[in-house]
Amino acid sequence: MSVTKEQISKSIFALIAAGMLFSCQNDIEEIKALTQESDLPVQIVKNGTFHYTEESKLMNTLKAKELKRFEGEVPRIEVSGGFEMFIYDTLEQVDAILTAEEGTFFDKQHHLEARENVVLVNNEGDSLKTEELFWLQDSNKIYTNKFVEIYTDDGTIFSQGLETDSHFKRYRLKQVTGDILVEEPEKD
Repeated sequence: MSVTKEQISKSIFALIAAGMLFSCQNDIEEIKALTQESDLPVQIVKNGTFHYTEESKLMNTLKAKELKRFEGEVPRIEVSGGFEMFIYDTLEQVDAILTAEEGTFFDKQHHLEARENVVLVNNEGDSLKTEELFWLQDSNKIYTNKFVEIYTDDGTIFSQGLETDSHFKRYRLKQVTGDILVEEPEKD
């Protein structure tokens, strides 16, 4: 049996074409994962200021370097490059300021996660420093299990964890250490 060059060329071409057809096949799940809309922000704002109100009352103001809004299964707002959140009292006066490098607000849960160089300062000048802080807006509860430094006029307190309200007025500390000024009771 004799094979011509033309038949060999046609056979090689057919093998290459068949190989290309089968090697270009993509898994449909991989394609969906790459193009899933929930992974892409629907809005990006740079150097923005946002006001949050409830029943026409100003609750807080957010100033952010970069804000990305995501929709889909996990609707959220991601803030990066640093942010400041001004928390107001009932008279709409600044009662506390929360700052951090990054944060994520989960819309459905009304839950904020602040990360990296987190500082919370109340209007009395007391300040809290940590690396991660969670704020549950529905219950007005702020907490962390990370190392915390608290600076007050009476001294510095260190703890491994904390719970407080969003105005940083009353707080509960865990595993406390530090120097605190304590007045001695008067002697009779």
